Amino acid sequence: MSSRRLLTTSSFVFTLTGGFPVERQGNAYTILFTLGAAFICALLLALASQVLKARQELAMEADVMRNILQATGLLGGEEILCGSVNLSAKQCKDIKCCYEENIHSYLVDRNGTIIKDESIRAERIDLAREMEKPAGKGMFPVFTAVKNGKVTAYCFPVFGKGLWSSIYGYLALRDDLDTVLGITFHKHGETPGLGGEIQSAGFRNSFTGKKIFKAGKDLVSVTVLKGQVNPDLPGAVHQVDGITGATITARGVTRLLKKSLEIYEPHIRLVKKGGVHGLR
Repeated sequence: MSSRRLLTTSSFVFTLTGGFPVERQGNAYTILFTLGAAFICALLLALASQVLKARQELAMEADVMRNILQATGLLGGEEILCGSVNLSAKQCKDIKCCYEENIHSYLVDRNGTIIKDESIRAERIDLAREMEKPAGKGMFPVFTAVKNGKVTAYCFPVFGKGLWSSIYGYLALRDDLDTVLGITFHKHGETPGLGGEIQSAGFRNSFTGKKIFKAGKDLVSVTVLKGQVNPDLPGAVHQVDGITGATITARGVTRLLKKSLEIYEPHIRLVKKGGVHGLR
């Protein structure tokens, strides 16, 4: 037998800073090893979370831009998937490029006056949160489509309650600030096949050409009926067909459009009167 001493694993030790030996199979080693492993795992998870959060924010912002482009007619032929933020880096880049070339944004207060603060990104404003603020408070984003230096459309975020969830969307008006150009609903939790049909192309397209002002004067918005629109009636220009089996969702859409447009009505009237300058 070799004269060399055989050591068992239980006799292996390591030394902590300060010279304190700790047995590798002792309780102290187990506790320290567990704490060290937990710290490393927590650090890795935190780093991964930050990376994923940045990517998710980029995709969510690109999804907002895509909906604004769709509502203003600058992104045609593409079905908007509700709440879809699974966009590739190339898709985000392409959407952002198109958006920055064609869309300008600014903020207004409840009086319709432009807020001159370029440090705040209009695309990241939560309309729901701003609407909850007390009278006289709040910042509300406006998006304009611009071609050859001229505004061709105005786009406003809309928000309200449906049957099961909050509904977020964008409503675009032509440069007359009366005729609907397009609408999208990009975030909601309504029942698929019923209230969820608000995101379908057929329902969204039914808003095109509708008027939000009665005789160009009183704001009446657009009403989603329970049944079908009678084109022979004068009010037809302010109405769209309802969705079968989704009466409550339809009422919610009607209410949210009116309430959201009322927020922007002071600004719309200012622009119509020529009281807002420098828009491009």
